[in-house]
Amino acid sequence: MRHDWDSDEVLLDALRDALSTPQEDVPLEFVEAAKAAFTWRNIDEELLLITSYDSVLDDTLFTRARSTATARQLVFDADGVMLQVEVSAAGITGQLMPAAESITLVTPNGDHETVAVDELGTFVMGAAPRGPVKFRFSSGCTDWFIL
Repeated sequence: MRHDWDSDEVLLDALRDALSTPQEDVPLEFVEAAKAAFTWRNIDEELLLITSYDSVLDDTLFTRARSTATARQLVFDADGVMLQVEVSAAGITGQLMPAAESITLVTPNGDHETVAVDELGTFVMGAAPRGPVKFRFSSGCTDWFIL
């Protein structure tokens, strides 16, 4: 069976024609579907580390936290990577195991702060912003959570 695309030149011409079609000619629902599919391109990476512990959800610590100002503790753990974080008014301290070169605190507006991670995996950041954030590092990132 012979197709018009048996020739590389014919196939490249067809691809060139398809790619040069103005966006106005593409139905809006196709554009929206393509954008939605693109946001899922790195979902596995983004969901690498799921919150396995949050001190805010610990009833005993939550009761204590209402009476005194304490730091919030979070643990993210998945696929052999663990991130332990303590968030206080003074800033963020944590440990990433195995260690990476750096870790970045990300907000919906983009990167908030990137710091070096030492050979033990520990790091220190400045004061945390309020709202949704996530941590990103070389082997993946955490899920979004609210500070």
